[in-house]
Amino acid sequence: MLTCVAFLIYEYITYRNVTKHELSTVAQITSANLTSSLAFTDKDDAKEILQALKAQKSIIAACVYDTSGQLFAYYPESMKPKDFPAKLESNGYVFKANSLEGFEPIIQNNLQLGTLYLKSDLKTLYSRFVLYGTLCAAFILFSFLFAWFLSKRMQGTIVKPILELAGKAKVISEKKDYAVRAQKKTDDEIGTLTDAFNQMLAQIEKQNNAITTLNTTLEERIAIRTFELQEANAALKEQNDFIQTIIDSSIDLIAVFDQESRYVILNKKADGLYQMRREELIGRSVLEIFPSLEGSDFISKLKKAFEGEFVHDDSYKSLVSSSYFENFFIPLKNENEAVDRVLVIGHDITGIMLANEKLIQLNAELEKSNRDLEQFAYIASHDLQEPLRKIKTFSELSERNIEKQEILKRYLQKIGSSATRMTDLIKAVLNYSRLSHTEAEFTAVDLNAIVQNIKEDLELFIEEKQATVHVTPLPLVRAIPLQVNQLFLNLFTNSLKFTDRPPVITIDCTLVSAGDGEEQRLPRNDSTYVKISFRDNGIGFDQQYSDKVFSIFQRLHNRDEYSGTGIGLALCKKIVENHDGWITVSSIKNEGTTFYIYFPYDPTLQNTNRKSTTIETPEVNAR
Repeated sequence: MLTCVAFLIYEYITYRNVTKHELSTVAQITSANLTSSLAFTDKDDAKEILQALKAQKSIIAACVYDTSGQLFAYYPESMKPKDFPAKLESNGYVFKANSLEGFEPIIQNNLQLGTLYLKSDLKTLYSRFVLYGTLCAAFILFSFLFAWFLSKRMQGTIVKPILELAGKAKVISEKKDYAVRAQKKTDDEIGTLTDAFNQMLAQIEKQNNAITTLNTTLEERIAIRTFELQEANAALKEQNDFIQTIIDSSIDLIAVFDQESRYVILNKKADGLYQMRREELIGRSVLEIFPSLEGSDFISKLKKAFEGEFVHDDSYKSLVSSSYFENFFIPLKNENEAVDRVLVIGHDITGIMLANEKLIQLNAELEKSNRDLEQFAYIASHDLQEPLRKIKTFSELSERNIEKQEILKRYLQKIGSSATRMTDLIKAVLNYSRLSHTEAEFTAVDLNAIVQNIKEDLELFIEEKQATVHVTPLPLVRAIPLQVNQLFLNLFTNSLKFTDRPPVITIDCTLVSAGDGEEQRLPRNDSTYVKISFRDNGIGFDQQYSDKVFSIFQRLHNRDEYSGTGIGLALCKKIVENHDGWITVSSIKNEGTTFYIYFPYDPTLQNTNRKSTTIETPEVNAR
């Protein structure tokens, strides 16, 4: 069949090429004969030449076009001009569905006079291939019949004995009877195959008997070995239970990890730490259970231990609990001296770390207290002694001028003024010292109510100064009401006092996160704070003195022009620190001052029904 198909394809291609070549030759001869007809525009002569194509039965149509592409003459006369191509195409020959068509230029002395169009019928080609196909089909049918006859003859001598062997093999496979043998009928190749088949069965039968005997012996050995293994397993389990009991008795956390950071062993200490059953942890990766450990110091040290390094971490804060541990990462090697396990022992040092943190905090408070005390002693020695020196000086001058009433009266006024200032300084010092030892209870304080109360208390002072106060809604904070009232009272009086124009006071707030930008010095780095801005348009001061304004008795302005003790802002700082907050100041001379107060933000307070917080104004000099 393949041969016939190849032959047909070859003949098809060859005959197409021959037909194309023959048509091209006829076209060339005809075009040469038509040169004179086109040269003299003799249509009758051209028709006569085209009539000569009757000799070529395969040519079914022909026509001549002049140089302008107009139909000049055509063949046969039975056709109409519209049956021919309306326009000239490129020279050459193209096979279409049932015909071969082409255009041949008519040239004389290198001058094209026109174009010849020929159309050849392919019925001859197709009839020839029908004949070839019929012959091939007959040959293939004959071949199949011959093959069938030959196989029929050979089936009795080859196929039937093989089928009998296949039947014997099936019987042996189903019944497991290896004593069955095939019957040898001939001495040819089939007979040799039968002998080999019988010999194979004999060998299989022999081996099967040996295997049966061996299985019986093996079952006895397996039973004995199983009993020995059960005894060994029982002893091993008892030993493992004893080891686990010892591990569980440890007050330290003990864990063993494999190379994929999976838990292999955990002791009882882990139950309380992880708040999960050990059975849920064993076999699982530590990163699968605690994804937050990805990239942590614990994983880094675990990797170092798998590299064979003994690692000691003297202080590790657990990410899954609030505990602190002193960790030991111990590499465990196998028989090939390769690290395939890591033992981690975690000693709980939470109590020690908390005690250290408290000690550090107490030391910091003590150092701060010492610094405040040194500053207080240094400044107080100057500010408190100054009125005493004046009293002493004017007392001596009064004794010398006791007869001069006008001078004596002026000196006595100065003595009284110095005594009044001494009284104010002592009251301010007492108020400042009381802030360091406050035991007042923290409650929810509405800052809007605080500001409103102070505006009412300072109503006459505000009207006198022609001040304007702008306040945006403020949140609730957990604070000591009396101290917060004192804080805002001091800031209000400063803004009303230190000014040379009608005061404009603006109070607003926003939420900030500790540790971001300017708020990085806040006490608790993981908390959210309320940032309150207290802004005025007063006389201000040079920003380089921003840290000094919160020092006790520190004054940046002339005492005679602006009265006060110089302790008001120190009280503000102490009050804010008592609330675990922070206070800073930004000022431009002659333009105004802005105080930034940070209080810890408690979102649970904000839904509380807001009521005005009643404050009893203390007898404190707000200046």
